[in-house]
Amino acid sequence: MDAVATLLASLDVRTLHGTEAVFAAFDRLRPGEALVVVSAHAPKKLLGRLQDERPGLFEWSPLGAGPAVWRTRLDRRDAAPGAQRGVSEALSWDHDRLEQLDLSVFEARRAGDYAAAGSAFAEFDLGLRRHIHFEEEILFPVFEERTGQPAHGGPTGVMRAEHREIEALLEGLDEVAELPGQAAEILRKDLERILGWHNQKQESLLYPAVDILLSDDEKDTLVRRIQSS
Repeated sequence: MDAVATLLASLDVRTLHGTEAVFAAFDRLRPGEALVVVSAHAPKKLLGRLQDERPGLFEWSPLGAGPAVWRTRLDRRDAAPGAQRGVSEALSWDHDRLEQLDLSVFEARRAGDYAAAGSAFAEFDLGLRRHIHFEEEILFPVFEERTGQPAHGGPTGVMRAEHREIEALLEGLDEVAELPGQAAEILRKDLERILGWHNQKQESLLYPAVDILLSDDEKDTLVRRIQSS
C-alpha cells in the first residue's frame, strides 16, 4: 500500500482552457508527491481523462466541493502505467489519508490555530462522508450480491450502523472543531474508537473478501467507480 503523498503545489485552472497544464504538472510528480487542482466546477472531465490516459497512476481525493470553488488532490502512485487497482489497497490508502487529516486538525488545535483546524476538519469531514457514501452505494452492494448476505442483517448491516454513529460524531465535531476547549477532544476520542474497530474489520475482512470475489477487471472497474463518486 502506498504511503499518503507529500503535497508539493497547487494549480489553479479556473483561467485555463483544457486540462493539458494538469497533465504536465502531474507528469512531473514523482511517486510520493501530490498536486492540488483548483477549479470552478466539478472536474469530472479531468478525472475521465486521467482514468483513460494515466490509469493506475493516481489517487483522486476531493478536498472542497463547490459551489464556487472545487479543490481536488492528485497523489502520484508508485505503480506501473496501466496497473490495475484492487479494493484493499485503494480503500486502505484512503483510511490512511483520512487519519492524517484527523491528525492535522488536532495538531492545529494544539498550536492554537483554530482557523487552520477548521479548514482541516472541513477536508476530513468531506473525505470521511464521501468514503461512507461510496462504501454504502458501491462497495457494500457488490459484496452483498456476490455473497448473498442481507443488506441489514449481515456484516455490512453492522457497518452501516457504525456509519450512522460516525456521522453523528462528525456533526458534533463540526460545531466545535474551531473552538477552544475540550469538547472536540472528547468527541475525537469517541470517533477514533469507532473508526479504529470499523476500519480494522474492513481492512482485514471486507476489503480482502471483495478482492477475492471479483476478477482483476472487476476490481479495477470498481475502483474507477469509487473515484468518480
